[in-house]
Amino acid sequence: MSTRHVGRSVPRREDRGPLTGRSRYIADLKIAGMAEVAFVRSTEAHARIASIDTSDALATDGVIAVFTAQDLAEVNAFPDYIGYIGPVGQRPLASDRVRYVGTPYAAVVATDRYIAEDATDLVAAGTEFEPLPTVADLDQALAPGAPKLYDHWVDNCSVDQAVHRPEVDRAFVEADHAFTDTYISQRQSGLPMETRGVVADAADGMLTVWSSTQSPHIVRTTIAEALGMPEAKVRVVHPAIGGGFGVKTHIYPEDVVVPWIALTLGQPVRWIEDRMESLVASVHAREQRHEVEAAYDDDGTIRAVRCTSTLDLGSGEIFMPGVSPVFVTNACLSGSYDLANVATRTVAAVTNKTPSGAYRGFGVPESTFVMERIIDRVARLTGTDRVELRRRMLLRRPQLPYVMHGGGRVDSGSHTECFERALELAEPALARARSAHADDPDVRVGVGYANYIEPTSPSYFLTTGHWAGGDAATVRVEPDGSVRIAAGLSAFGQGAETAAAQLAADALGVSPDGVTVVLGDTERSPYGLGSWGSRGAMMLTGSVLMASQRLMDKARVIAAHMLEAAEADMVLTDGAFRVAGSSRPSVSWAEVATAAWVRTVDLPDGMEAGLEMSGHFQPENLQHERDGAGRVNSAAGWSNGTHIGTVSVRISTGEVAIEDFIVVHDCGTIINPAIVEGQVHGGVAQGIAGAMYEHFQYDSETASPRFASFMDYLVPTCAEIPHMEVDHIETPAPEHPLGVKGCGEGGTVGPPAVVAGAVSDALSEWDIDVTACPVTPVAVRDALRAAGAFGDAAVTGP
Repeated sequence: MSTRHVGRSVPRREDRGPLTGRSRYIADLKIAGMAEVAFVRSTEAHARIASIDTSDALATDGVIAVFTAQDLAEVNAFPDYIGYIGPVGQRPLASDRVRYVGTPYAAVVATDRYIAEDATDLVAAGTEFEPLPTVADLDQALAPGAPKLYDHWVDNCSVDQAVHRPEVDRAFVEADHAFTDTYISQRQSGLPMETRGVVADAADGMLTVWSSTQSPHIVRTTIAEALGMPEAKVRVVHPAIGGGFGVKTHIYPEDVVVPWIALTLGQPVRWIEDRMESLVASVHAREQRHEVEAAYDDDGTIRAVRCTSTLDLGSGEIFMPGVSPVFVTNACLSGSYDLANVATRTVAAVTNKTPSGAYRGFGVPESTFVMERIIDRVARLTGTDRVELRRRMLLRRPQLPYVMHGGGRVDSGSHTECFERALELAEPALARARSAHADDPDVRVGVGYANYIEPTSPSYFLTTGHWAGGDAATVRVEPDGSVRIAAGLSAFGQGAETAAAQLAADALGVSPDGVTVVLGDTERSPYGLGSWGSRGAMMLTGSVLMASQRLMDKARVIAAHMLEAAEADMVLTDGAFRVAGSSRPSVSWAEVATAAWVRTVDLPDGMEAGLEMSGHFQPENLQHERDGAGRVNSAAGWSNGTHIGTVSVRISTGEVAIEDFIVVHDCGTIINPAIVEGQVHGGVAQGIAGAMYEHFQYDSETASPRFASFMDYLVPTCAEIPHMEVDHIETPAPEHPLGVKGCGEGGTVGPPAVVAGAVSDALSEWDIDVTACPVTPVAVRDALRAAGAFGDAAVTGP
């Protein structure tokens, strides 16, 4: 009997390279004659470009060329595929106007990076700007008569879509009470350890681009369209990637400009983003304001919720556009709870900030934060136990599949089971924390809860207006019996290569060690949409198993012919085909593949040579467009989970410490438990970063960033990440191969809600309700001071 590999913690084959220092990242690539590119970026948040003098830069030894928007006039603008948002007409380089600090408006090419960087200073010194009024935040952007970022727009609002539901209005009329509040999610970003980079070389009629992207085929399509080239003449490869987190799903100006320079100069060129560029030029995310009305009864029953979610879109100059996360926020507002009466309004406005875009979680951390804060507020107002109220609201198995207010179809899950298991695990942790601080009058202990859904394998059409949601894989057995998989996904640390090998090994009855996996190369893999949205597990499972089954069907016919037996009697055990019930004779994969590729005289009459099959997986029930009521099932899978955290708060300093963090997660059938465990741990770490530390802040008058490095932008280290206890429940997805869902983003979803809830619980004696993140010592002290916690020292604190 062949060993089953799915469900086992097969060692990650991706780890050897980074652990031994042998991985080749984009900055490690070297090509003979390669020049270096540096971009000149605006230091103005909003201004017209009056003139650019490049003469001093061009006169510098080692400078090969300086390019501005005028030189790229024949390059096509990024497409505006989505008709319902304000069109920005983004050019690869800004031509007449800059709209955020960090906007690229010129590119310098030099023999080395140091010369290129020095020359960018000369171009900047030779640039004259005519400052324009700035728009630094949502209030300024939406104010009547506000300065407009785009003259052809009516105002600064890119999106404003409301869903009116009469049943929600009735629930508000019938409810005993209602309250209003505003919840804030702050601006942050994915900040992968490896910054972005592009290398391009035009040789032998082919433009080859190496990019640290999550979606090589989409980059190829975009480059070809921008440069007016046949797509077959463009190859995009991603080398080893040091993290993506959604930041690298977007197509940036550099992704087009660097290949254009390689074509124009006829020599290879490279651009590597430095950390300051990463902070101001790679997409930001999360900055949303939620104006909430909640109707509830005396017993704590939440009857209905209205929510206006407004996203600070930054300048909006990014492809793909960054509006989708706020739609996801509103669509997922009810989370794991049975709450049908939800009406939402979705707004996105442009400001003079770095463009907003994707980040791990993609709008769900924000919705979970809002829903959990509503539940805690209602529990407090009605004197209802917080745990019991959640128990009453959580989805139960008999209710599934459950269609959410936004159209999401939750086909399966363990919502109540995850919560109960997490409560069981959290009880001793809470007891330990209370005991440890029982004798310290300066410390309060609290507990926070988050139950969430995690939409996985989503449609990309609602985000891009162009690409949809399936993906492909090709499986081939070589003449020696080894297996090669090529898939349209990307690998950047999430374990896709290992998972693909496990899937193929089980499907074909071979060892994972005999499976080679090719990802991230448009010349060697079928067209695919890349890795994002926790789609890798489902897409690999669907496409690899589809291709493997087709390959097995052909191999079984060949083996039966070689053994002079009936095809129906063929079985595969221990890597060899034989007649059921008999161990001999048999033919190995190598013998079957040799007949298919080499000794084709051994094939059945009329059979086509070769042993290679492809599969293009399209998830069942995945929808790509909203209906007339604004509903859409935009995700193929719905994972779920519960986070519970215990915190201690030191009153005198406002310091918050997470004492313990519990996660119970359900992502359906688990392909590799160790990989899932790592995804959850990493996701929780990023979620804690957003809950307590990271915050991009801008000057409210000039819209200038108040950050330039990690000295200004607080990123937690491993020392700030608490002990975690992770448990898993497996509820297979009934409509997907092997019951797989996805797990890449759930860890990021819960921490903001958990920390806010736990700190509010710890400070409940002062009736403090945390409504914004990050929950910093300053924020805690301000809340305590406002609540009069310091008595006579209420103005200044002790």
